[in-house]
Amino acid sequence: MITTKKITIPPTFKIAYSKATYAREWTRFGIQAKAPDYLLQMAAGSDDVIAATHGGVTQIFVRKSAVAA
Repeated sequence: MITTKKITIPPTFKIAYSKATYAREWTRFGIQAKAPDYLLQMAAGSDDVIAATHGGVTQIFVRKSAVAA
């Protein structure tokens, strides 16, 4: 997971989920094929998922072509 004050996401990625540190549940953007916990695990070893935390908010980004609705 990337922890930074500012993150630049490549244009081939889109946001999938977002969650503030105080929140209990993830906010989903669009229709996602995979659960946020699974994507967080994938982020450690996959080039298709980026997980980043900044400003107290964790965001999960997925490669646009990798997500099937």
